[in-house]
Amino acid sequence: MTTVLVIGATGKVGRAVVNEALQRGFTVRAQTRNAKRAQRSLPANAEVVEALPTSADELRPLVAGVDAVVLTHGGDSDGENNFCAVIPALLEALDGSDTHISLMTLMNASRSAGAAASSYDFIEWKRRAERLVRASGHPYTIVRPGWFDYQGPADHQIDLRQGDLVTGQPGVDRHHIAQVLLEGAVNPSGARRTVEIFSKSGAPVTDFEALFATTTADPDGALDGTLDTHNVPLAEEPERVQMDIARFTR
Repeated sequence: MTTVLVIGATGKVGRAVVNEALQRGFTVRAQTRNAKRAQRSLPANAEVVEALPTSADELRPLVAGVDAVVLTHGGDSDGENNFCAVIPALLEALDGSDTHISLMTLMNASRSAGAAASSYDFIEWKRRAERLVRASGHPYTIVRPGWFDYQGPADHQIDLRQGDLVTGQPGVDRHHIAQVLLEGAVNPSGARRTVEIFSKSGAPVTDFEALFATTTADPDGALDGTLDTHNVPLAEEPERVQMDIARFTR
């Protein structure tokens, strides 16, 4: 049976991941900072585990024996704490295993916030989190969602794109995000994929292997998504990020 650890399990998408995973028959460990509070909002058959996501020591027992880790952190302003510390802590806890990592970021994550960095610094840390995951050598699926719950009433089909070129406000059903994060971990063609996800009119997807097979894998050893074109030079990343990338690259 597939076992997944969900980091950020009590967020809007995190709860959807927990529910989708349980419906799929997976064993679920749901990470939270406050187990008592999380138990009120999560299904009883999820194993609620309390740990700081920035502590490798606290994450180490949580990742033992899991097949995949799904990260669904939101985009609050405390970007450095969440994205500069969580990914290195997770990679240290995984200690060179082949555990799959499914990471949710956001549209335009490949680009620098530039002049808007003071207002949208979390975008920068999403990109850096992506780069660390790619450099780690773990199998991974990186999912960049559109606007949560802005989909139309007939938008039942998952729409995957690549290249980080989306403009406007395309919507996505959060349950579609959860499905792609999970299915990327268990379908061979979901590995080493960086995709944008939206919802469009049509029938629900039932063959996720075929869905991922229509996308292009990131090149081995690449720091950026295969079709991304507005990439930030590594030399422009903070020294701390460059050191982490050098530390975890394999």
